[in-house]
Amino acid sequence: MPDSNAEQEEGFRRVWQNLRQVATVEDGRHDTPHWQSHTGKFALCGVRVPASAFTTDLQDVREALRSLPFVRLHPDHFLHIAIQELGFVSDAPMHRDELARDRLDEFIAMAGRPISDFGPFEVTLGGVNSFTDAAFLDVHDDGWLSRIHRRLRDFAILPVDPRYPYLPTLTIAHYVESAPIGRLPAILSEWRDSRFGSFTADSVDILLLDTAEPYPELEVAHSFALGNGRNPAEAALRPA
Repeated sequence: MPDSNAEQEEGFRRVWQNLRQVATVEDGRHDTPHWQSHTGKFALCGVRVPASAFTTDLQDVREALRSLPFVRLHPDHFLHIAIQELGFVSDAPMHRDELARDRLDEFIAMAGRPISDFGPFEVTLGGVNSFTDAAFLDVHDDGWLSRIHRRLRDFAILPVDPRYPYLPTLTIAHYVESAPIGRLPAILSEWRDSRFGSFTADSVDILLLDTAEPYPELEVAHSFALGNGRNPAEAALRPA
């Protein structure tokens, strides 16, 4: 099997190296006109991150980012680690990124046992990193979110784009325009090796996002409890 943890750590290193070589940031907002044109909610599979998981150091990062004109911070209630995007829930789906509610229910039914076979695991957040369009915290979880992502590809509603390998991240801000990168790498480098807290991931949720708001409350359509019905093969994968 692939070494998911090693692949993630290498992925974070490459993203940071790339940030130090680019000259501009780009608009990375999710609430584009296409997003806003949908009346239905957007569904994704992910892990909610409790605000209690963080130390006070994250506020220092937010204040530093707030000083840059192209940054839009994510509020606490919106913080989550996406595992797989599912699409816009629609009464009459017509496009490849739309699905009917009964198709979402079908996905939930098929994915229940495969997800619940995984046991709870610890997640540590940090250091600070950034794509060219969003700032995020690295996610250290011994590779379990990547393994769940690979398992869910068997039930994918939206086709997976192989050009972008999955990398679990906790986005803390998006950039809202194309602009010179300026002091961004220097600002973030202060916290590159910091840790900002940890929590136990004991469930994976199907989340619904209201497209009428940029940062809606995360509505839980279904919650899979981790560790229910774990099979011996998965149990053998977990280190003692």
